[in-house]
Amino acid sequence: MKFFEESRYRKIHVLLLGLIAFTLPFPLILNSVLIILCIALLIFQGYLIKAVQNASKNLYVILLWLLFLLYIISAFFSKNQHEGFAIIERKASFIILPLLIFAFPVSTSEIKKICELFVFGVLLAFIICIGYAFYQVLCNSRELELFFYQKLTTVLNMNAVYMASYCIIALHIALYFSKEYHKVLIATASISLIIFCVLLNSKMMLVCLCLGLINFAFKKLSRLQALLASSIILVSMFFVGVGVPKVKERIALEVNSNMSVIKQDTFRYDTPFTGTSLRLVFWRFSKEIIKENNGWLMGAHTGDFQDLLNEKYKRNGIYTGNLELKDTGYLGYGPHNQY
Repeated sequence: MKFFEESRYRKIHVLLLGLIAFTLPFPLILNSVLIILCIALLIFQGYLIKAVQNASKNLYVILLWLLFLLYIISAFFSKNQHEGFAIIERKASFIILPLLIFAFPVSTSEIKKICELFVFGVLLAFIICIGYAFYQVLCNSRELELFFYQKLTTVLNMNAVYMASYCIIALHIALYFSKEYHKVLIATASISLIIFCVLLNSKMMLVCLCLGLINFAFKKLSRLQALLASSIILVSMFFVGVGVPKVKERIALEVNSNMSVIKQDTFRYDTPFTGTSLRLVFWRFSKEIIKENNGWLMGAHTGDFQDLLNEKYKRNGIYTGNLELKDTGYLGYGPHNQY
């Protein structure tokens, strides 16, 4: 028994997709509830089989589903199966989101509305984060660090790097549809998103922002205009790098990284890591773990990789926290590598 007529249900489905996009920059629970509601309606309306058929025609979806299948197979071989299946639950969007996206052919105007909601969501997140930072500084005499990196997004319980990636995507959407809106509106949205991305202070995302804007310029402008725009972008990013203290500080730390720590076998609690050197050490550990567990084909298993990394950190003297300070150090840090 269907709850809605097809035409009405289609509108509800597109609205839910828009709300899912809108809530991406906000706490996970809100986004998850909308996804569950959307998939539940899809099932009760009897469109699940149709959604599977439509989604399976897309090569990228097939590859995504095969990756998810590898997660499941690997979880059965995990010693820590509880963690393995908990990870599978968190990765369920690999299966669900393609079904929601391909359930119906979505028109260009509907895609545009979904994109608008996403951009509005990111801009609203910017206002909330900035507003909360100002409140903390003015009312509680807190440090200006609240305007940068992870502390800026604390109020939304969102990772700063994820938020920065949303900023870049939203910026490109705004530029893509720029001809359909007032120039002042697009300029205001674009400048706000760039400022948000700079304040989020992810080195990797700032590079992506710069390269993405240059790529966009060469796709949409004449060669001469693109070269001029690229020069302005590069000069602007240079002045951001030397003129914004917190950005300059993070860049200086990376430039002055002591890369010799990468080859060390033992470490101390005060070993001076930077983001790059720390990540390279973790990648080295990951390679050693895969070699030790003969996991070149299936990795170190879905539920076990973090346990193995934590053990490796302890054996090699990586800082694992202070119980008195309720600090867990680098325990739980992963390599950012699904394999």
